[in-house]
Amino acid sequence: MKVLLVLLMALAVPAWAQDWKLDAGKSQVRFVIRQMNVPTEGGFRRFIARASFDPARPEAGHFRVDVDTASIDTGSAEGDDEVKRPAWFDTKNHPWATFVATSVRREADGRYIAFGELGIKGRNRALAAPFTLIRQDGGWLAQGRFLLKRGAYGIGGGDWAEVVADDLEVRFNLVLLP
Repeated sequence: MKVLLVLLMALAVPAWAQDWKLDAGKSQVRFVIRQMNVPTEGGFRRFIARASFDPARPEAGHFRVDVDTASIDTGSAEGDDEVKRPAWFDTKNHPWATFVATSVRREADGRYIAFGELGIKGRNRALAAPFTLIRQDGGWLAQGRFLLKRGAYGIGGGDWAEVVADDLEVRFNLVLLP
């Protein structure tokens, strides 16, 4: 009788109410920043994402995204070397930027906001990250963007503060699989 009850309970839980893993080959974490008022795009080559999310109960969702700051790609070797220095990401002392979402709110069909903290260079700030969730090929595509102030995290101070805008946009496409 106990076995039958356990099987019935397992069947009652939707198949996607589980932990999801990142398909890194199909995912992206990118950014756009203005340098001397010209938009400049870049991204990160290495990051890890984990999610536990049920679209039927989004408030119980949890996401964690860890970005290897040394994997930055600014489009030039000189730019990559510069932003790894202490004035920017200080990748030697702070190799990871981490977003941990502890709750999720449904905004509309397929649209959500993840609430949590973003930590960069030892500074943690509250962050709300809006995203859409699209079902695809046995998994999900979590796609979104958010703005942040780089100065709040001590990124690009000194002389750079006059050359590079404080506002930057982070864009992500995370393919999550069972």
